[in-house]
Amino acid sequence: MADKHPNITLGQYKGLAVTRHVRPVLDQTVEQEIGHRCRLHARYVPTSAPAKRGDKVTLDFEGFRDGQPIPDSKMENVTVLLGTGKLMPAAEQAVYGHSAGETFQFDFTYPADFRVENLSGVTAQFTITLPSVAEKHTPAADEAFAKSRGFESMEAMRAQIRKEKEAIHEQAADRKAGQDLLDMAGANLTADLPEKQLAAEAQREYRLLEDKLKKSGIPLDAYCKSCRTTPEQLKASYRQIAEKRLRSILAAKAISEAEGIVARKDEVDAEYRRLAAQHVTSEEEIRKVLSPDAVAAALVAQKVQAFLLENAQVTTIHDKAPERPAKKED
Repeated sequence: MADKHPNITLGQYKGLAVTRHVRPVLDQTVEQEIGHRCRLHARYVPTSAPAKRGDKVTLDFEGFRDGQPIPDSKMENVTVLLGTGKLMPAAEQAVYGHSAGETFQFDFTYPADFRVENLSGVTAQFTITLPSVAEKHTPAADEAFAKSRGFESMEAMRAQIRKEKEAIHEQAADRKAGQDLLDMAGANLTADLPEKQLAAEAQREYRLLEDKLKKSGIPLDAYCKSCRTTPEQLKASYRQIAEKRLRSILAAKAISEAEGIVARKDEVDAEYRRLAAQHVTSEEEIRKVLSPDAVAAALVAQKVQAFLLENAQVTTIHDKAPERPAKKED
């Protein structure tokens, strides 16, 4: 959307009523997290058993043509996790069934368009030696594992995981309620919204849907029929979404100015660091994608939502876990 905003007048934004819905933490979720932590602490143990999918192998190999070594084909101490596609299929298939210490051969035919012309279409013989084969051992979800992670017992570990998940659900409820309040504040403001801009945004979303359906081979009329709507109703809904989005943006900006809500430079820098850690990339790369103004605007919007929540009439509902279907009697 364009940066130029219309003149607006804020309506009510304090004392709004909102309901927070907090999702329950299911027992299944806790057990899944325990399983995930067990897998994170899996280790590879040397084995004399034949290599199989999922094993970690160390191998030496070299290619030969007419009994002569192929230049640059020799590699040593290559560690590969079988089944991940890191090893060429012919070599991986050859490894299966062999044990540590064995040496064996397999034939490989280079592609007809191989980058080395004198090897294109040539069938070569490769020799592989397996110095080691290691089998993955995942610790059991038991008392010993819990104690190895610093807990007194498995029940203590479960309790801590549940507490962590509950905190995440509380934060999610806050974010949803904060966005709902910002949407309300946006609906309450008075503004002459730029109709052309909103229409263009709605048309853009409509065309994106058309392109997506076309790529999926789904006719628009069939999509509309399945959704019980029409192209005209779709366009109208996109227009409403565009207006709601713009109103929320305008409300956040106006409320931040009215209440003196800002994002300090140290907060912006901290957010860059958080994003870099979250996406496992460098802060420099994040800064190439997101400008300081964009990061600051996002932080201000978050602060505005928190402000609205602090000044709202909040009702909190802790949703109940869905009931499990009763087991059938034999």
